[in-house]
Amino acid sequence: MQPSSSLSIHTSSCKILIVEDEYIIANNLEIILTNAGYTVQGTANSVAKALDLIGQQTPDMVLLDIYLKGNETGIDLAKQLEEINIPFIYISANDNQSVLEAVKATQPSGYIVKPFRDKDVLTTLEIGRYRHSHSVEVKLREEKALQIALTEAMSDKGSWESRLLTVARLLQKHIPFDFLTVRQKRAHATHDFNFYRVGFEEYQVLGVRDILQMTHSKIEPPVLWPDGLLSNEPVRYSEREMEDLLLQDPYIRLVAKTFRLQSALAMSFALGNGEQFHICLLNRNPQPYLVSHQALLGRLEQPLLLTLERVMAYEEVARLSEKLKQENSYLQEEVKAFVNFEEIIGKSESLLHVFNLVTQVAPTDTTVLVMGESGTGKELIARAIHNQSLRKDKILVKINCATLPANLIESELFGHEKGAFTGAIEKRTGKFELAHGGTIFLDEIGELPLELQAKLLRVLQEKEIERIGGRAPIKTDVRVIAATNRDLETEVAEGRFRMDLFYRLAAFPLTLPALRERKEDISLLAHFFARKLTRKQGKPFLGFSDTALDELINYTWPGNIRELENVIEQAVILSNGQTPLALGRPLQKRSFALNAPPSQPENNKTFAQATAGPPKNLSEMKQMQRISEREYILSILNQTNGRIRGAGGAAELLNLRPTTLEYRIEKMGIRKMLTVQSPDS
Repeated sequence: MQPSSSLSIHTSSCKILIVEDEYIIANNLEIILTNAGYTVQGTANSVAKALDLIGQQTPDMVLLDIYLKGNETGIDLAKQLEEINIPFIYISANDNQSVLEAVKATQPSGYIVKPFRDKDVLTTLEIGRYRHSHSVEVKLREEKALQIALTEAMSDKGSWESRLLTVARLLQKHIPFDFLTVRQKRAHATHDFNFYRVGFEEYQVLGVRDILQMTHSKIEPPVLWPDGLLSNEPVRYSEREMEDLLLQDPYIRLVAKTFRLQSALAMSFALGNGEQFHICLLNRNPQPYLVSHQALLGRLEQPLLLTLERVMAYEEVARLSEKLKQENSYLQEEVKAFVNFEEIIGKSESLLHVFNLVTQVAPTDTTVLVMGESGTGKELIARAIHNQSLRKDKILVKINCATLPANLIESELFGHEKGAFTGAIEKRTGKFELAHGGTIFLDEIGELPLELQAKLLRVLQEKEIERIGGRAPIKTDVRVIAATNRDLETEVAEGRFRMDLFYRLAAFPLTLPALRERKEDISLLAHFFARKLTRKQGKPFLGFSDTALDELINYTWPGNIRELENVIEQAVILSNGQTPLALGRPLQKRSFALNAPPSQPENNKTFAQATAGPPKNLSEMKQMQRISEREYILSILNQTNGRIRGAGGAAELLNLRPTTLEYRIEKMGIRKMLTVQSPDS
């Protein structure tokens, strides 16, 4: 009987591997499946041959006899198929009770009794495929719920011990263990947390000292996870492989011996600030951990890492705040007046205006575009908006659009399905989906490629995303904060940024003032950085020399606050600790200082040069408001004999990109001063 066309379409994409040592039965199965529209990947009469075929191409289902050629049985193969998540159906005439018990323990998708009819095979196969796909959906939902629960547990405001105890209870349901040990490694301290399972939902919390007292042992200090032993990929240790771990780590050797632990599953997390978390689940069973356990722990790495980054950032802020409280009364008043707005220091009118705008927009869900030069604190403002919003108890996900390769940005933002493209070996949750209910901060949004700008616009408009390779959109509830140091209006005019996306992002624009525009804050910032850096380096802080403060206040700071901190750090390094701080080198000689137009004879000065203290770039010119932008550009073009590009060209003197300057020249109707340009113009 030939299969119907609809059945053929439904089954043709399903690949079946037949593992049967009787040729006649294997051939009969192949005929039945082929006639029904299935693709038979091949037949194997032994476990070794079957694994070889699976290594070449992964089947969707395996029809599996119990007794095969060689020493290994179908049950042995079933255990390996279960680990790599390939469904299988037994085909056997065996009715031995002990064998049937072993069969049930491997959790097959079905069982066909020999001899069989065509209908028996096809019906059992369809039921098995449905059961497997349904179980996969259930596992995905459970894993998503686990990720959310772990994130909430780690974000709790309780102690690390209580948070990790909640994590232990959550993990137990998915990755069973008898002993869980977690080590938090910081630059100057190490903290250990141990949870020994004594009941179904009962755990004994043990410190390292508790274990040493219980065993009357002395290990000073306990060495947990020697360098190079673990990576950020989960590692399984069976009873035999545990010997390598125990030989290198006396503390784990002591724990394993005391509690009779014979296997382990371990992984490390390295945070951006240099801190590390090491987690090790140990079990009394010699072989308890499957590939599926290892894969699950690997998939949990990214949400755990993001949560730990956020938690550690908050803890670092709290730690610094506590240390600041111990300073003298003058410093306490200074901190109280100027530091408490999300780590941002200053009292200038322009900065207080930004604070006021942040306070007004934070409680809303409005999209915010934070603009300003590099080093002005755009990320701190984004964090301030999130922390004062109604979403402050949810996650703040940060992504820098400039640091990701163009071919990975879409996957990072929206996620992808397994097999969506080459290298997509598993499903990935995107940053938008991860930030559901919270806030996403898109830094350097001006670097986003044009093709992805359209997709981001759709997300902002429709409030839904679609994974790469996905079949259906996913609703999202995310507040978007974007930041850029580019002039997006110019980018729009020059065709590098979509106008509709710009207006969608700029629902509430915030422009952060450059440091040279808030000179009254320079002294505050300098003193703050100096106190912090002298404490870090163990030197006394004796203030600044008058000359150093004058130089700091009068400098133009093209690198803004980030540059100021670097200058202060250099001064602290070179300080002898016995005199007030002086600068390490003259600021005007720094290679990235703003360029002033070269001097010219008195009788050849332009209009801009004729005014006292000419502006050094367009931004400063606008602030001084002495001449129009057109007049100033004309004066610089006259000074460079019409040359725009290259060293000493008008673009360099104006601190603009050549393409931006050419656009403005065309827009303003300026005619170049010379009809003949140099080759590089």
